[in-house]
Amino acid sequence: MSNTSQTRVGSNAVKLTAAKFITMGIGMVSSMLLARFRSLNEYGTYSQMMMAVSLATSLIMLGLPNSINYFLGKAKSDEERSSFLSVYYTLSTMLSILVGVVLVAITPLLEIYFKNELISTFWYFMATYPWTRVIMSGTENLLIAYNKSNMLMAFKVANSVLLLAIILIIQLIGGTFTQYIILFLGVEVAFTLWTYFVAKRNAKKLRISLNKELIKTIFEFSLPIGFASVVGTINIELDKLVITSMLSTEDLAIYTNASKELPVTIIATSITAVLLPQVVKLLHNDQKEEAVNLWKSATTISFAIISFIAVACFVFAPEVIEVMYSAKYLPGVSVFRVYCVVLLCRCTYFGMILNATGKTKFILYCSIGMLLLNASLNYLFYILMGFVGPAIATFLATVLMQTLQLFYTSKTIKVRFSSIFPWKNCGLFILFNGLCGVAIYFMKSAIESSWQINNIVCAIALGVVWLAFFAAVVFKPLKKQWIFLNKER
Repeated sequence: MSNTSQTRVGSNAVKLTAAKFITMGIGMVSSMLLARFRSLNEYGTYSQMMMAVSLATSLIMLGLPNSINYFLGKAKSDEERSSFLSVYYTLSTMLSILVGVVLVAITPLLEIYFKNELISTFWYFMATYPWTRVIMSGTENLLIAYNKSNMLMAFKVANSVLLLAIILIIQLIGGTFTQYIILFLGVEVAFTLWTYFVAKRNAKKLRISLNKELIKTIFEFSLPIGFASVVGTINIELDKLVITSMLSTEDLAIYTNASKELPVTIIATSITAVLLPQVVKLLHNDQKEEAVNLWKSATTISFAIISFIAVACFVFAPEVIEVMYSAKYLPGVSVFRVYCVVLLCRCTYFGMILNATGKTKFILYCSIGMLLLNASLNYLFYILMGFVGPAIATFLATVLMQTLQLFYTSKTIKVRFSSIFPWKNCGLFILFNGLCGVAIYFMKSAIESSWQINNIVCAIALGVVWLAFFAAVVFKPLKKQWIFLNKER
């Protein structure tokens, strides 16, 4: 493995962010086209199957994908890395196959819950897609650990382009939804096989292995995170589970797209992926002040960008939905706006320092607490507020969980709560963008009522002006944070 002692967090994060922006941008286009080309019932069926696979894989995988960064980061030799990856891929393959078998077996129950008889038609998807999802979920961490950022970019872009291409091909030839699912699955299988090849080439000696001692060590680390991941996945899907149990497949299709997080969160996830190994090293060397400052700088940069996009999308919500998914999804505007606010909570991984210090059990406890609170509020808020209620419940539960994690983080490393997070910087960004958002909203209303101008064109023009003003204001303070973040360590 390449020497990572002088890793430039900022540079590597930029590479990963660029790759994710490209691939998630293509992914958004794919979602837009799929939503436009397929009926609400077909898109709803697609969403239901994805939801079932997501829940099942997180439940059975026991947090294994989360272990790659940790074990490859602390390995001292190629042999240790090879041993870990051999066990990791053996276990992942076996468990993901088990997920597929279980999903096929419970398909009749899924049809009853979702009130959708189409699901059994795609039994082969339910059997195979969990395997592809699980194996490819570790590709990013694997390639980052081996400093293969260029290969990661190629992998992600190629996968996204092919998935987009099959949507266009099916539409051009007048193909059916079933044909789309078959081609989609074929692309995912091909890239899964490629992942095995890359892992073998980097590990040098990848083999089938079930080393009991190593498995025990891996599970001691991954199980708490795994359970937290299960709970987190249920939290993510909970509002959609409520909607699909109360309303129709078509309503779920609208809610699914309205609640879909915009790709801007990749800024935070990319920085986190590169930052976590550095935070682990700093904390292990008792450099907690440096670790906290590094995390705060990354969070400040991430929040600045995300806050602008979140507020802008909130203001221009009808136009964003119409451009992305078409007018038939406009009933989801209120849900979309709530999830724009939720975006602010995605500026960083709030459990990063807890993860780095091995306090994974507390992350699990927080996730369980959030799930219980979210489940209670979801049904209550649905009864009180209707369609938008579950989204508001998710936001409140998320804020409470993240606040609790920050409080425990401050206690764990003995840093004041007021100093553990860049409260002042984030507050100023929210205030600035909030005031701009209010001004832009009234300007947009005045322009549309006074002149015959397309609402989408008006939104784009005002958005560009707003972005230019925002960039001019934040350039210098963010440049200072960037220099610190990108310093060699």
